[in-house]
Amino acid sequence: MVNFVKSGAVLAALIFAYFLGLSNGRNSEELKNARLEITALTRTIQELKTKQTSDALALSELRVAESASRDELKRMRKQLSDIERMSKTDTDRERNRCLRLAIRYKEVVDRADRAIKFCAENHK
Repeated sequence: MVNFVKSGAVLAALIFAYFLGLSNGRNSEELKNARLEITALTRTIQELKTKQTSDALALSELRVAESASRDELKRMRKQLSDIERMSKTDTDRERNRCLRLAIRYKEVVDRADRAIKFCAENHK
């Protein structure tokens, strides 16, 4: 009877050890998968931060270019205003209207160029 109890205890210990090892193995595999997922997510976050920095820089450059373009258009308008004040004939006035249209055209084209450039650089 003592041998039977000893055998039962050994068998119970073996079964317990088996389930404990199985549980540890499963936990170890889940931990390994979690670490791989964390690594992938960290890499993705870093890539997105880099992209955000790049977009912010491009936007900053776009704002500088837009400001320079506004300054140029302001200068052109002032110059046109000065010319209009000095114009005396219908021909002069007609030329001034053409110059005004040229300024508007340049303004629209500059705005479109900036938008196209920004999209081309940041939305590949």
